[in-house]
Amino acid sequence: MCNLGDELKPIFVVIDGIDGCGKTTQVCKLGNFFSGCNILHRITKEPGGTDVGSVLRSILISKKYNMEPETELLLYSADRIEHQKKVILPNLRDGINIISDRFISSTYAYQIFGRSVDKKILDLLFDVTVLTYPDIIFFIDIDLNTALERARKRLVQNNLIDDEGKFESLSLDFFKRVRDGFLWYAKNYKNVVIIDGERSADEIFEDIKNTVMDILK
Repeated sequence: MCNLGDELKPIFVVIDGIDGCGKTTQVCKLGNFFSGCNILHRITKEPGGTDVGSVLRSILISKKYNMEPETELLLYSADRIEHQKKVILPNLRDGINIISDRFISSTYAYQIFGRSVDKKILDLLFDVTVLTYPDIIFFIDIDLNTALERARKRLVQNNLIDDEGKFESLSLDFFKRVRDGFLWYAKNYKNVVIIDGERSADEIFEDIKNTVMDILK
């Protein structure tokens, strides 16, 4: 049941977490729920939510390119400003809700904690690239081995190891640092909810749906 009024202020929802945590499944579930409630929405992602972002994504997640960690961070930030100006802000202004697969929380987790890039660089870029902050960020927290097994299996099944498997090929220690980064972000930034990912997709979605509905009301 939706039980919503006719006039809704559009919201910006982010679902985030390590590779294989199930966030893309939850993005789709929330989009389907919005469709069933006749709630205008757009599903998007980082990187890759714009034409320029699609090009950057093909570089950023491919094993073909061995770039410096700082270069990686700057490209993610370039994708984000395109994403904000071309997709997120225009849709919100038009009354369309945004559901994004990843946001700047991932950049802190992967590049600052995982890659050990100086945090001051991203802190500076935050003010330039985050023109509107999410109303809610969900971090799906899950056992690392389970998540990585899922992510690597998907890449093998779809023959995408080289094109999309750069991060999945990294060590468990790297992903431990990434998880620490997400937990740090949840502690230090507003509107972040940690979701227990050790449950069924439907149970996880109930938590996400109920929180989003509370915001919409």
